[in-house]
Amino acid sequence: MDKVSFRKKQLDIMEEFMKSDQAQKEINEVYSKLFDDNDFKAAQSIGITLSMGSEIPTFPIIKECWDLGKEVYIPKTFKDYSMTFVRYTKDTELETSSFGVREPKDYQTDVLNPPELIIAPGLAFSEDKKARLGFGAGYYDRYLALYPTKTVALALSRQYYLQTQWPVYVLDKPIDHIISVAKDS
Repeated sequence: MDKVSFRKKQLDIMEEFMKSDQAQKEINEVYSKLFDDNDFKAAQSIGITLSMGSEIPTFPIIKECWDLGKEVYIPKTFKDYSMTFVRYTKDTELETSSFGVREPKDYQTDVLNPPELIIAPGLAFSEDKKARLGFGAGYYDRYLALYPTKTVALALSRQYYLQTQWPVYVLDKPIDHIISVAKDS
């Protein structure tokens, strides 16, 4: 199945799944696994998106980072499909991007490229190729090509695949580690 068709199917699957009690149970389990992860524990700077829609809520992760004294960085995207990570605090003024994502309004200061660990967003992840199916604009793949750093993905059962179900291209950057309820690692 091509990426566009698989992405649409996956969006529908996740929208429906996130309404279930099972989703919240899995989200809590994924949080617990992340907070016990050695890369997460070691990193003093975390790159993460501000979640929206049918994504795993990221604010509990951000709050945990702040509670642990870690610095949190969120992406600021640009029209040329590049992005940078900007420090995020309770006082950061946000604006909504053309994709509907909340981003920092001021991005000239407090920039870190790359954070020690990036929690990469995505619609689906595969164990065999450590592949990530993103939302289609390629921001993360371009960013990771320029700024290699440790990456982790959080996958609920409906996002985790043992075998990749979509085409993976040479420009698609693999994820270092997938934290999922669907496996014990």
